[in-house]
Amino acid sequence: MDRPTALLRQLLILELIQAHITRELARVKAQMRAEGLHIVERQDGDMDIRIEFRVGDHYDEAVFMRKMLEAEAANRAKRTGMISR
Repeated sequence: MDRPTALLRQLLILELIQAHITRELARVKAQMRAEGLHIVERQDGDMDIRIEFRVGDHYDEAVFMRKMLEAEAANRAKRTGMISR
């Protein structure tokens, strides 16, 4: 078991990271609204995530490979020290 103070420090740091993520989500959503970008439909599959979206009167769709998103998220988390692997 880690030292109790190390675990407490890790908890506090993760809480602060969570607060940063919450603010970043709000910022991205506000930017989407400002640019008129709206998600019409989202389908989460085992292999990918498909999003149908609208910008103004223009409709389009994008497909994001789940493995690529997971790898990028894990890489970012690792760089920030959130995960150790």
